[in-house]
Amino acid sequence: MYALDLDRDLAVTTLVQLLEVYTPPGEERRLERTWSRICMALGYNKFWRDEVGNFFASIGRGGRAIYLVSHVDTVPGELRVRVSEGKIYGRGAVDAKSSVASMLLAGHILHNRLQNSMLVVAGLVDEENRGRGAKKLVDEGISADHIIIGEPTNLVGVATSYRGSISIKVRATAKGGHSSAPYMAESALEKILNLWSQVRQEYNGSRYEEITSALTTLHGGDWASRLPDTAEGTINIRFPPPYVSSNILEKLNEYAARYDCRLELLDVTEPVSVNASNPVVKALIRSMLRLGLRPKIVKKTGTSDMNTLYNITTSIAACGPGNSLLAHTEGEFVTVEDLLNAVKIYAGAALELDRLSPADG
Repeated sequence: MYALDLDRDLAVTTLVQLLEVYTPPGEERRLERTWSRICMALGYNKFWRDEVGNFFASIGRGGRAIYLVSHVDTVPGELRVRVSEGKIYGRGAVDAKSSVASMLLAGHILHNRLQNSMLVVAGLVDEENRGRGAKKLVDEGISADHIIIGEPTNLVGVATSYRGSISIKVRATAKGGHSSAPYMAESALEKILNLWSQVRQEYNGSRYEEITSALTTLHGGDWASRLPDTAEGTINIRFPPPYVSSNILEKLNEYAARYDCRLELLDVTEPVSVNASNPVVKALIRSMLRLGLRPKIVKKTGTSDMNTLYNITTSIAACGPGNSLLAHTEGEFVTVEDLLNAVKIYAGAALELDRLSPADG
């Protein structure tokens, strides 16, 4: 067994420092000083930000490149940071600053222990929005042999699949009219609701294997007795492999024409599914087993940066501390025990990947 000793207070302090900087999408730069301070405290001699604001820190040199990747942005809604009864509370405690902290700490305990690899810890921006951080890595063609994604999987889950996502803005116009005579009037809001009813009927899944849809915003009307002449809403579609976005978008455009609505594509991410025997999956499972944990392969109904970073390497999987059901809630917390175990899981997996023969990756 690898000896992976870690100071408990250092781990808690590292996560608390990250949580104390509120970083909704677009405001991640607030973290710059804290990132530098943490990296220096953990012994990193190389850390930086790229053009879109992604944060990096690295150890080792040459050989294969192992990336530990999570995201530093959180959903909006600041929460008080506190530590109580073995739990650390705050916005991002689950999604996903506990993963970021664990990865930075993993690099800390791996100093001078990697023989054949460079380890890069990346805290990406905009994951909760359009995924600009991950797309930047793909666009610039970074060289990564193995990527571990930090996302909440209840610690022992190893995620090999994520569904794809389509976000569209729906707009409609109408002549409006008085609510006392709707039969002589026309409602823009009703057009959107008719479209939504059709979408909901078509994509009404309730499992990972099915396509689901959600009406996430709706705006229209300004007076109780007046039918709105303009309206808009947002619809999000989630879809698993082997479905592809083009077929779904074709159907959505058909519905839009039928109900006299206009669509604007806000974002599209294709689904991802990787081989459960790829090197990263194996390394994570072995690392968990050494800690006496019981790993399991999971498929996630959501979408993550793994969907995008799969284009860099197929030796990729996601794993991280925290109960995903607490993500984006007012009661977000991670246990100190899970935080410490996550550090050891990431570090152990990196050592496994470092020791692979060239033929194995």
